[in-house]
Amino acid sequence: MASEDTSSSEPLNLAQLKTALQQSGQPWEMGYTSINALEEGERRIRLGVPSRPDLPDHDEGAAALARSGQAEGVGAPASFDARNADGVNYDTAVKDQGGCGSCVAFGVAGAMEVVFRYSRRTTVPVDFSEAHLFYVYARSEGRNCGSGWWPNRALPFAQNSGVTMEDYYPYSSGDQDGNSLLNADWPNRMAKVSAWADITGNAVQMKERISTYGAVTACFNVYQDFFSYRSGVYRHVTGDLAGGHCVVLIGYDDAAGCWIARNSWGAGWGDGGYFRIAYGDCGIESFQTCSVHGVNLKAWLPNQTVTGLWSNEADANIWVHGSARGWLKLDGASPVTSHAMMSELGAAKALDRPVGLFEDNGSVKQIYAW
Repeated sequence: MASEDTSSSEPLNLAQLKTALQQSGQPWEMGYTSINALEEGERRIRLGVPSRPDLPDHDEGAAALARSGQAEGVGAPASFDARNADGVNYDTAVKDQGGCGSCVAFGVAGAMEVVFRYSRRTTVPVDFSEAHLFYVYARSEGRNCGSGWWPNRALPFAQNSGVTMEDYYPYSSGDQDGNSLLNADWPNRMAKVSAWADITGNAVQMKERISTYGAVTACFNVYQDFFSYRSGVYRHVTGDLAGGHCVVLIGYDDAAGCWIARNSWGAGWGDGGYFRIAYGDCGIESFQTCSVHGVNLKAWLPNQTVTGLWSNEADANIWVHGSARGWLKLDGASPVTSHAMMSELGAAKALDRPVGLFEDNGSVKQIYAW
């Protein structure tokens, strides 16, 4: 829980929750989870945004706006799920933030990963460092595990400075001096957000951005019953306000009237780490929502199979298609260098040998071939 959060919260009796769900027509299923097994203080530390008690637990106006944003209104489909977009899974792994209010870093890094994969229609593995975001950038603003952070404070760092990969700064829960733990070579292995926007309060834009880019980052109020969520469409039915939380919205479903989200409490909570939340519930549209509109990579892509090469009469117009990454422009220091790289890649393609490509903002600057 954030230190600025003054909300009073008592743990929820599970028998009371069971009764409340029955009286509400069983809108969702409760169960024993990895989170309700914790002590109250351990649960609340996993909420890393100051709560918004000014927001109602259910806002029918926001729900109506979300329902009204049908395909004909925003050019978005009636449902979307990044885990199955035209049969392809563009989502990345469920993670566990542990005993630290670092959910904003997971919500932002997770959205960046999905946006990179979906917007470029690639399934190349990417894993951006939540530790870099939280223990370096958030820490520079005086934030820590007890105070949490905000998406609209994290994204300028992701855009202007970049976020390294998980292997260059692996995440572990607990306040730490990130500058001393960050791999010094990180500027050569990182991702940058190309553009983003704060779309708080606009459910129609949320749908449009999710279906266009793959995901958004969203915050909402967490009530005590949420800790025991197992499956179904979550609606707050009972329990005190515990704090604010940030997640990745990877989809929505107009027929069910809900958003589809990936949480950062591990696969032992919820539906394998995911949940669905009703339109208009817990301030999910009105708390703080930010959309990422593009992510550029600067990193080596190892073990790529060259599946295509293309060029025309323009010396600098040479492209390579990597098996997992897709089309990238060859951009050597000169046309001579680019043509030399193309020759090496052509030989690798003919011999069916893997290559390494160094991508920088959609272009290949260096290669290695065997």
